[in-house]
Amino acid sequence: MQPFVGAAQLRARDGAQPLPFTTRTPEAPSKPAPQQEAPAKRSFLAGLLRRPLFLALVLIPNLLSILYFGLIAAPVYTSSASLIVLNPKQNGPSLSSLLSGASGDSSEQGGYILKSYFASWDAFRKVEAPLKLASNFQQGDFVSRFGGLATFFRSNDAALWRYFQRKVEVTVDQKSGIISLDVDAYDPAYAVTLTRALLGDAIHHMDAMNNQQVRDFIGSAVARKANVERALKQDLAALAAYRSRTGTYDPKELYLSNLSLMNSLAMKETELKSQRDAVARATPGNPQAETLGTAIASVRGDMASKQRDFPEIARTSSEYEKLLVSRDNNITLLGQANLALQDAQANAEKNRYYLNVISTPSSPSTPESPRRLLWIGGVFFVSLIFWGLLR
Repeated sequence: MQPFVGAAQLRARDGAQPLPFTTRTPEAPSKPAPQQEAPAKRSFLAGLLRRPLFLALVLIPNLLSILYFGLIAAPVYTSSASLIVLNPKQNGPSLSSLLSGASGDSSEQGGYILKSYFASWDAFRKVEAPLKLASNFQQGDFVSRFGGLATFFRSNDAALWRYFQRKVEVTVDQKSGIISLDVDAYDPAYAVTLTRALLGDAIHHMDAMNNQQVRDFIGSAVARKANVERALKQDLAALAAYRSRTGTYDPKELYLSNLSLMNSLAMKETELKSQRDAVARATPGNPQAETLGTAIASVRGDMASKQRDFPEIARTSSEYEKLLVSRDNNITLLGQANLALQDAQANAEKNRYYLNVISTPSSPSTPESPRRLLWIGGVFFVSLIFWGLLR
């Protein structure tokens, strides 16, 4: 076994040059191999597109609004007119209207009467058939037209009436009482035609309403006056027949006349009796006494005749008094009827309305609606608000 030989001896044995002494420096720890970088974070928009709530509340509604208001929505033309309803007898504002800032006169009241009429079934029926409302209102897009989504695909008369009410807008200014009439249609010429027809119908309706008030106020008063006059004529005819039948103008006057004559005859009888008695005492058998006796008998005959007339006068006087009372009552009623007729004429004039057109229907050249950018922006902001509240 060889003894241990050092490294230097081995080099000397092999004739190699001795290596210089070097200190061994510790090696630095090796760095770990760089790992592969993680994939880039997903973009914010891609994350939103993968959220169902964002799709349902933001993306889909905005795409639909852009599609509809940008490409599909039909243009709507608006014809405008302004008018006012006046009543010269009622143009004084009340205290409550002054405090509230409203006009309070007949113009405001007439404006609301006209507004109610434009929305009524009568106004709708008067223009439905002549102007072919259904066919003209079906010219729009499938959402806003009559018979489409706006009416839930209904096309009956009631649905057309409700659709007509939405297309005819009436606004009443409370301060001035001016009525603004705006009519929407899918054709500008048809909008003008419909507005003119509604204005003409409104004027005709106001005239008919005034005539109805005249008939209501004055007609009843005239009829009452005619009835009283007819009854008075019957009473006068009955009085004339009574006087012709009895030969007496007034039984009361006849009774008083007979009563006065009876008193005169009684006084005459008393006077003749006293004269006869005086003559008979002074000169018995005087022929003048017999003459006075004959005169007394004549006076008594006249008195008996007049006394027989009193029961007949009493019997006929009741009929006469009845006719007379009826005549006097009808004369009084006729005076009252004349006053009532004057009041009715004043009330009819007081409640009469006059419609004045301030501006004739306008002829639109550009559509008034839909306001496309406004609707698109509104849908965008509302969808963002809902998404921000519900996410």
